[in-house]
Amino acid sequence: MVEGTHEPEKKTLPRLDIKTKINHSPHVVILGAGASRACCPSGDKNGHELPLMADFAAKVGVEKIIKEAGYEPAENFEHIYSQIHSAGKDDVLKELDSTIRNYFRQLALPDEPTLYDYLVLSLRSKDAIITFNWDPLIIQAYKRWRRLGRVLPDLIFLHGNVDLGLDLKEKTFTFLSDKPEQTPTKLLYPVEKKEYNADEFVVDQWARATDALSEAYYVTIVGYSAPQTDVEAKSLLLKAWRDNSTRTLAQFSIVDIRDAGEVEASWSDFLDGVHGGAISDVYQEYLMFHPRRTCEAFAFATLQQQPWHEDRFPKAKTLHELEEWIKPLIEEENGGILKGKPLH
Repeated sequence: MVEGTHEPEKKTLPRLDIKTKINHSPHVVILGAGASRACCPSGDKNGHELPLMADFAAKVGVEKIIKEAGYEPAENFEHIYSQIHSAGKDDVLKELDSTIRNYFRQLALPDEPTLYDYLVLSLRSKDAIITFNWDPLIIQAYKRWRRLGRVLPDLIFLHGNVDLGLDLKEKTFTFLSDKPEQTPTKLLYPVEKKEYNADEFVVDQWARATDALSEAYYVTIVGYSAPQTDVEAKSLLLKAWRDNSTRTLAQFSIVDIRDAGEVEASWSDFLDGVHGGAISDVYQEYLMFHPRRTCEAFAFATLQQQPWHEDRFPKAKTLHELEEWIKPLIEEENGGILKGKPLH
């Protein structure tokens, strides 16, 4: 579910049903800026580039604002923003917020299948995609496929999003592209102290995220380097992960183009005592080989010594081709029993 208020649901162990071959524990995917760039490596539908924090000021066009405020735009944008915030330069903060929103609002997914289409379709309603990204691309991918019914993962936005709106009276949220009259969510927080308890929406999203992570059987991180840049986020996520009762049986995978040793060192607290590691190609991640079946395939391979054969996503050229491929998987799920065999 995407819109609504937070009502945490605690599941009971065991979550792997041998009879139906269904693992009710979630697969949680966490997205950083690198994921959106991997989604549109050559730019969005209209050629607009997806920024990382390291080149954010240049890509988004806030260099002039930063220079006029007396700062060096070549630095990591989050650190620059924190300095401006600490200096109490509210006019500069408002100008940055407006410019950033305008840039991200114009972004659009290409017409052909993208990484985000694969990610959305690779997960089920028990699963979750947690994103730190401001751009609307994951929402656009979700909206492409919501016609398939209640079979898509939960979307959780830890830093707000340019396409998220709040109904302050009803205390609900939805997409601004569906209901433009709603109040936009906050985007920018100082990196040293992001104050994740500062407003009700952020509290709700973090509660959803930590609930999901504390129950996850498989975690995939894509293009997110939080342990180095966001101390408060790391602390909240790490506590939830350590509270996970099946953590030592689960998998923790990080997709990052940096050196694997460097990546694993930065996530060492999360990897301590669990299966996992770093890879550089998201299309070599487990969810591409076992879409919508990752938790089941991993559990049967490691706990039951019954590996499932791969049922890889196709390299689809059109959305229609991808939809036709995914439908048999959804039909099998609706039957309540998974065969554990490729359907294609």
